Amino acid sequence: MRIIIEILRFLVPFVVLYTIGYYVAGFSALTVSWIFVLSLLIFLGDWLLEMVFHLDRYFGRFHKGIISFLVSAVVIFMITQIIEGGNVPISGALLAAIIIGGLMTLIPDLARVSIGEEKK
Repeated sequence: MRIIIEILRFLVPFVVLYTIGYYVAGFSALTVSWIFVLSLLIFLGDWLLEMVFHLDRYFGRFHKGIISFLVSAVVIFMITQIIEGGNVPISGALLAAIIIGGLMTLIPDLARVSIGEEKK
């Protein structure tokens, strides 16, 4: 179950960035490989924050969605400034980050899933 949740946490940013590329002008310069890199960085940023600060113990889903929103906004805006031709406006990065943060709240918490597995 944990591996499925981790795969979902990676796929949500990938699908959102891939889909939003058709609607926001600056995202059109992103290739599938750059979208893969952005999704991986968002996933790793969320995972590192969760592991370092033990967010699974202290925060609920809503707070994790806010943290995912912040990580996504920073990663999307900063990395797309590095990419040649990838001039994503702040409004586009915030739009993608809001969608990613909102969808991340729907993914179950790893701590609650692991507690449920221990009871079995």
